[in-house]
Amino acid sequence: MSIGDKVKGALITESSAYPARQVDDDLYDTVTDGLADAEATSGPRLRVRPPRENNGMDASISLYETVHDPREQVIGAGRFKFVRTNAHIHAYEMVYDEGKLQFFFKPATRVDANQFERQLRKNYPNAQIAQADKQFPTLDVGDHVSMARMRLKKPFYYPIKCKIAEEDFEVDPYGDITSDMVVEEDQTSTGERVLAEDCRVMVQTVFEPARDVWTKRRPYGLNVTEAAAHIKEGELTGNMLRGFEIRDPGSKRTRAAKIIDKLHGAKGYYLTIRVTAISPHKEIAERRCNTVANDFEKYYNSFTEQGLDPISIDPEEVPRHLREVAARTHNISWKQRVKFGPGGGAVLQPVSALGSIAHVPNEDINTPVVDWAKQQTGPGIPAESRQQDDIDRPETVTGSEGDKETFTTDGPGEGGTTPNRHVAPSERSANNDPVGSETTETSRAAGPPPTDGPDAVGSGVDSDPSQQVEQDNGGPNGDAEGPSDDTNNGSVGDATGESETDDSDLFGDTSHQ
Repeated sequence: MSIGDKVKGALITESSAYPARQVDDDLYDTVTDGLADAEATSGPRLRVRPPRENNGMDASISLYETVHDPREQVIGAGRFKFVRTNAHIHAYEMVYDEGKLQFFFKPATRVDANQFERQLRKNYPNAQIAQADKQFPTLDVGDHVSMARMRLKKPFYYPIKCKIAEEDFEVDPYGDITSDMVVEEDQTSTGERVLAEDCRVMVQTVFEPARDVWTKRRPYGLNVTEAAAHIKEGELTGNMLRGFEIRDPGSKRTRAAKIIDKLHGAKGYYLTIRVTAISPHKEIAERRCNTVANDFEKYYNSFTEQGLDPISIDPEEVPRHLREVAARTHNISWKQRVKFGPGGGAVLQPVSALGSIAHVPNEDINTPVVDWAKQQTGPGIPAESRQQDDIDRPETVTGSEGDKETFTTDGPGEGGTTPNRHVAPSERSANNDPVGSETTETSRAAGPPPTDGPDAVGSGVDSDPSQQVEQDNGGPNGDAEGPSDDTNNGSVGDATGESETDDSDLFGDTSHQ
């Protein structure tokens, strides 16, 4: 090795852009404590299995519009009052674990969970929603964790690529994000095979409703109308020697000003977006975190020049962030919320931006192993269809001696009717046999009635023996009944003879004696 290579190796060291930290007992306990806090203070974790065909981002925007509630509290009166917010913090999660890609919501309270479930069923018809059994991706001592978070490229009043920004997506950005999350089979740099179970990736978006002042005034917002007018004024260029001039803003700045002006009165959310990759292989965890985090650059808006900038989380900061991920919360101080100068460090965006970042996708993402809804719920029986009450019942008439006779249209003759004599309850004996009948145990065990001759029962070769026997006996209970679709819970064997199973037949086929 030359002297130049030695100097280069001493001064330049290769390191990952998203360095991982190995999970020890302390870090494992930190995650466990965060999960315990989430279970004690927040609502249930809802697993959503969406149908393949749904409205995607539009449905999610409608959902976040409805659940937006900053929960303002007015303290004081008159000129000496101020407003404090107690907004609930919720979370949306995309998780690839155990070889399957799933979607979850973690509302702040159980009451919020009920509202989320109602709105999810409204905006995503045929979606299957249930409480999740698993609260966090698989994490073991010895695994490596790599994390990243997102920040804005420009001040908060410049929206990212979303519906309100007049720049729609040609394809769902989740197509690339979910594809990079899914690892059906991978290899390390040394050629070691990595299975799907050896990599877990979680993209979590924690969102908190903001007050409507975020687009109107300082300190917790900005008047976006004034900001848009300032952008339209043009740019002052030049110097003391050549002089100054106002350059025309151009069509791009004019359109950006129009987009910003549309934010006035729109609902907003504070967002914390984190990517967490877990794997027994340090290289795989760092690689997955890197690729998934960089996919969020697709939210760049070419008109406002706003986008999401992925930032690596230092290994020393991993315990704090991982605990917040487990607890489904974020810690945004008031210094990050106030908007002096270019704006605080918190990510604050309109509701349409949240709907594009944290939405339940549809089949357009074309990603394998997605946990879709298995089947769709049918619309039910049409109102105009024939119901059970509309089925024609047999006609019952009373004979000369008060006995009831039922005439059915499928008699033994050709198109004739067959009277079935019914015995009144008072004419029955204690064993439920008609009074005066000479039925014995031997006669019950007798073979089936003849199918040929004058005593034959039925109307032909295709007649159903179970229905014929019930017609002759007046039904299983002696009441007037029409044709039946079943065999009265297996009682047909009493009328057609006993059946036995051939011991040599392993499939249990039966034959009638």
